[in-house]
Amino acid sequence: MIEWILALPAYMKVGGALAGILLTNRFGLSLGFAILLFSVILALWSGAAIEEIWLQFVSSENPDNYLLPAVVFFLLYFTESLDQTGRMERTVTALKAWLKSRKMLLAGLPALVGLLPMPAGALFSAPMVASVDEKNELDASHKAAINYWFRHIWEYWWPLYPGVLLAITYSGLSAALFYLIQIPFTFAAATAGYFFILRKIKTNDSDDPNGGFLDYDAVLSALSPIGLLVVISVIGSILLITYGVSGSLSSLIAMLVGLVLAILMTFFRHTAAWIPSLDFFKKRNTWLMIVLVIGIQAFSVVLKNPLDAAGTTLVTLMRDEFISIGVPILAVIVLIPLISGMVTGTAFGFVGASFPIVFALVGQNPTLGISAATTSCAYAFGYMGMIISPIHACYVVTCEYFETPVLATYRYIAGPCVFILMTSLILSGLYYTLM
Repeated sequence: MIEWILALPAYMKVGGALAGILLTNRFGLSLGFAILLFSVILALWSGAAIEEIWLQFVSSENPDNYLLPAVVFFLLYFTESLDQTGRMERTVTALKAWLKSRKMLLAGLPALVGLLPMPAGALFSAPMVASVDEKNELDASHKAAINYWFRHIWEYWWPLYPGVLLAITYSGLSAALFYLIQIPFTFAAATAGYFFILRKIKTNDSDDPNGGFLDYDAVLSALSPIGLLVVISVIGSILLITYGVSGSLSSLIAMLVGLVLAILMTFFRHTAAWIPSLDFFKKRNTWLMIVLVIGIQAFSVVLKNPLDAAGTTLVTLMRDEFISIGVPILAVIVLIPLISGMVTGTAFGFVGASFPIVFALVGQNPTLGISAATTSCAYAFGYMGMIISPIHACYVVTCEYFETPVLATYRYIAGPCVFILMTSLILSGLYYTLM
């Protein structure tokens, strides 16, 4: 019996590990600890030496393993600082007073809040959407769909999201190129959201006499440090690459520098908020996120760990097994992220669970066109899996706030989801052909 279990195909072992992660997480073990646990189990199951994997993980030759947790930590603290200093609230309030179009308010307010990643952040923008529909003309599921969809139009590329940072690391693309190929998805999401969710809403522009005045100072309160971070992360990664630093490492270094400067800028003239912001270090979710980062890195090392002198890994075994049973690689590239997104409900989760597998399947040193096409396709399918996931925190809290069943919003977001998937296939084909 034991010999039969040990002789199972690699894809069954990896699939069993993923199922174990999801099952133990479902029964209360945090996702990070679940991934760490099954990384060890998978390593033993595949016959790998734990000591060898540990040496790979802590090796100074893999600086990404040290920088990624640090960048995610500072990223979380940056969002906390924007909240504690009141900068984000001030920016949101100013834009709400300026925008006059009802449709612009309905879509723009959750989109603006979406610039600041936060757990279950849709709950922050839900009252804003409700306040725009003062006469209660829209049904609850419609308002939930508006808040949910437009809250998530940025996470395809916005550098403040940990899932984006992780995708850049595993894709091997520079931050600048990643942003370039992913930004079209934000336009596609906004377009699809308008036609499928907003278009039939009656136009009812505000007659507020204060409408139309834009308080630039208030708007820039949050957007200035965010803009500084984006500029430094893009320009810094490009400059570092020209000096021979690898794509993922250059992105992490530039992001870390940008975060430190953005945090300093955030507390400028708001020094009184610094002490309250230190409560961030006491929050359980802060450290669970760091454990999650480390767990994902450990899982990736196990998947890529050589099992023999020929350099065979679990992923190369999986690739050969899929080919031998006739499963197209393209199907694997889209299905693994899609399923991972549905079962984890987070971008960080689906990227961490699927990208190491997906990019190992395309082989070592893929061409730029293959890397770009694979990235855009895998990320879009994983993201749509996350969007329709009934365990996605934003989805759950949005539906709870508007007191509507989770399934009721599907009729509004199904069209936009299909549109995004079609867009991903078109863009992937273009990237593959042109690059």
